[in-house]
Amino acid sequence: MKSSNKYNLNIPTMEKFMPRVVWLETEDFEKACLSSETNLDKTTKINQWQMYLNTLAIIGFQRYLKERNPEIKINQDNKNRAFDNISYLTIDGFSICLIILDSVNELVTIPAKLTSSHQSAHFYVLLEVLEEEQQLNIHSFLRHDEFSKNLEKLDLDPSSDSYELPLSLFDPELNNLLLYTRFLSPTAIKLPVPTSNNTVVKAIAASAQTALINLGKWCNGAIEEGWQSTESIWRGNSNNLAWGDVRSTKELNAFSLSRTKLFDSGILVQNKVIALVVTVKEENEENEEKGVLVQIVSHQDECLPPDLKLKVTLNPDTTTPDSQEVIARTADEIIQLEFSEAPGKQFEVEVSYQDTIVHEKFIL
Repeated sequence: MKSSNKYNLNIPTMEKFMPRVVWLETEDFEKACLSSETNLDKTTKINQWQMYLNTLAIIGFQRYLKERNPEIKINQDNKNRAFDNISYLTIDGFSICLIILDSVNELVTIPAKLTSSHQSAHFYVLLEVLEEEQQLNIHSFLRHDEFSKNLEKLDLDPSSDSYELPLSLFDPELNNLLLYTRFLSPTAIKLPVPTSNNTVVKAIAASAQTALINLGKWCNGAIEEGWQSTESIWRGNSNNLAWGDVRSTKELNAFSLSRTKLFDSGILVQNKVIALVVTVKEENEENEEKGVLVQIVSHQDECLPPDLKLKVTLNPDTTTPDSQEVIARTADEIIQLEFSEAPGKQFEVEVSYQDTIVHEKFIL
């Protein structure tokens, strides 16, 4: 196998949307008053004042999103789910739970019912309505898979009505939320689902990673969940890596098929979304082997985190595995490994950074 590092692409940096304050207008307060008066009889779970604050938060948060992406699709998603200081929106298929706090401290109180199949969401966003100042503060957010993982780490009492989570667990970089809703599929963040007997089964993302991905089926147009055409993933993105730099080690027509996956396991290292690109070459006429190029690419026109490691193992489940790895350097935007193998053979891709490891298994 051959390893190589690609760096210093001199690509313009994607604009970052950092504002966290939304100014509320007179008509916003009028809408909130009307909503709290006309909808109060429809629910006993929220008092009139809390409904007023929740409505202001929804209005302000929608404005924040629309200002940054006018094409974003937003729908109210309460459907009797809203309760106390909790409201819901749907953004491009993602369920967003808005948690409206009286004040923001080092510990955040989260209702325990948010872990249930009916109240869970892809993302939990912390907001604070300052009525006198006429502003909404959007503080930070947390993915559901990270939420579940942290609950297990903290060893909280499952019988409790609420949990106290450190504010530091939440991501203050709201641009990451916009990136997730733009580039990920809602299925990439697994939510608890009810079974036929109404018990709850938590879907673990890691279980999906152990499935064997058949590259031969890619040639017939079949694509596993979470994978997309490399061209469609990168089309319109400022780095435009798909048909140029991502496949720079070979002539363009040497490769017949390329797929990309944005990590669905919660990897967001140093505020960088990481993409795995697997490209398959036509068979060698002499020995019928297929060429494979495996790459890790920063999806945000930035360098990869130093020490991010890519490892490829051929024949992983045999007594004679063959492994090679490459580690990102300070200025790398791409790291990659290239090899040839016979059809029907298996290989495993491992991506690791600090304490996080992701595996993907393939068969040619």
